[in-house]
Amino acid sequence: MSKELSAKDKEINLTFYKDGYNLAINNITDFKTLTPLFMGMQANYQAVSQLTQSFAQRAIEQKTPIACKKGCKWCCYQPVYLTTNEALLIHEYMHQAFDESQRARLLTNAKQRLKKTKGLEEEKKQDISHACPFLIEGACSIYPVRPMSCRVYLSSDESSCKMKYDNPKDKSDFPKLFDFILRAGRYMNEGFVGFIKAKEKTVEEYTIEEFMVKIFSDEKLRNDWLEK
Repeated sequence: MSKELSAKDKEINLTFYKDGYNLAINNITDFKTLTPLFMGMQANYQAVSQLTQSFAQRAIEQKTPIACKKGCKWCCYQPVYLTTNEALLIHEYMHQAFDESQRARLLTNAKQRLKKTKGLEEEKKQDISHACPFLIEGACSIYPVRPMSCRVYLSSDESSCKMKYDNPKDKSDFPKLFDFILRAGRYMNEGFVGFIKAKEKTVEEYTIEEFMVKIFSDEKLRNDWLEK
């Protein structure tokens, strides 16, 4: 029975991977500018959003509704990981949505968090509760372009998220997350990134604070990435 479920899970994961890959194929026409890439990413995010909406309705019908809501921010104190293309999208959004002083404030936030996490093993980073650089007055300041890892982090129990926030080092505390959405977003993102890598573009994965400090320390990174 377990082997059958394992095979089924692999098939589902592969389907999501192909969905992400195909969205990239259909939207990223070239890498002359970042516009086609960003359009593809928004299509990928929109597909996950539609899937989440359908899942949310089913969860309500099964009396296990999604607990996440505006103003709930317990998950915003954990490490947030994103890929190079997501960092580039956030960087672009920051230049469009924020003035110079606001960008400076966000960069300061990123540097403060990086001081606590730089050089730590990944497991140790999970033991630190520190606000995401983009958490401003209890809300996400880059919500329209938030990375996939944030989009699919959906809980059925807010108290389990707060417990993780209160005791980040306690490995027995786990937020009650919806595994289906986590898997869907993860594999769709991997498929999308798979296409970018197939085009010989370097895609790395770092914490959000690492990427922000890196990208603002080298404003040529954007153009260099396109030209490579």
